[in-house]
Amino acid sequence: MVKKFVLQWHLSENCNLKCLHCYQENHKPIQLEFDKLVIIYKQFKELLNKKKMKGHINITGGEPLCNPYLFKLLDLIKEDSDLITFSILTNGTLINEKISKKIKSYNPLYVQVSLEGGKKTNDYIRGKGTYKKVAEGIVNLRKENIFTSISFTATSLNYKEFPKVVRYARKYGVNNVWSDRFIPLGDSDKSLALNYEQTREYLEIMNKERNKLKMVKNNNTTISMYRALQFQMTNDFAYGCTAGDTLLTVMENGDLVPCRRMPITIGNLFDRSMYDLYIKSDVLKDLREKKIPDECINCEHSEVCHGGLKCLTYAMYKDLNHKDYGCNL
Repeated sequence: MVKKFVLQWHLSENCNLKCLHCYQENHKPIQLEFDKLVIIYKQFKELLNKKKMKGHINITGGEPLCNPYLFKLLDLIKEDSDLITFSILTNGTLINEKISKKIKSYNPLYVQVSLEGGKKTNDYIRGKGTYKKVAEGIVNLRKENIFTSISFTATSLNYKEFPKVVRYARKYGVNNVWSDRFIPLGDSDKSLALNYEQTREYLEIMNKERNKLKMVKNNNTTISMYRALQFQMTNDFAYGCTAGDTLLTVMENGDLVPCRRMPITIGNLFDRSMYDLYIKSDVLKDLREKKIPDECINCEHSEVCHGGLKCLTYAMYKDLNHKDYGCNL
């Protein structure tokens, strides 16, 4: 498999929802004009060409479908389909039949929608009525045979509801369900982050549901367990964070960060190019060195895991020299 360089691109902070755990805490309507978006896109192409790699863009927000330039940007990506693939990460509430047909015409690798548990919990976190609207969006996506994934953010409030999300996914023909843990940012409540006892239970719940699906005949929904620490249940390869190496994130104002969940500003793309920042940033160089935290030196998985979820470590300690907050090895 050819490794791709992934860009997570937050087109704007515009959104039609205000979720409890949203990373866009202040919901400022920052919106770059299209000519600015083109500059960023060309910089990503320059980086790919200089590194001699193919690329993938995860287009997100805010809510990307609230962005007036989304489909103009997709026109550019379509012209470069031999170099760049893309996916859309959306809350799923705005995907009617017309929108799903339009998305299909651009041939996305997948569309990811978000769900946070059963109806009561999801609507508490994401807003009244979103549970039903997401289902309608998924139905429209699947009508167009678009590969559809559900993302479940595990918090101390909802992690036990993962089985409800799996049942929902099967009911509406979702192709894949994946999950990762909540990362507190800024003023976000750290009490929403899973401690190591909760993390262990959450991983056990995920693995139980995954194994149950393997026994179901004619099942078309899978559960991915490839995120940090999930290998502890599956015995698959340990996850290694790629932030700063083959993953970068561009924020709505053009700031470059290693990952949305690791908000260390490297620079702004209207001051310095993406490639220049990638090559010269001391922060990104340190991340590429894959340093192993002192607590993990003697762990058999350390050479691949490198301490687990780096963004969670940074959020909890403001220091990367610690093992994953949820790890009990």
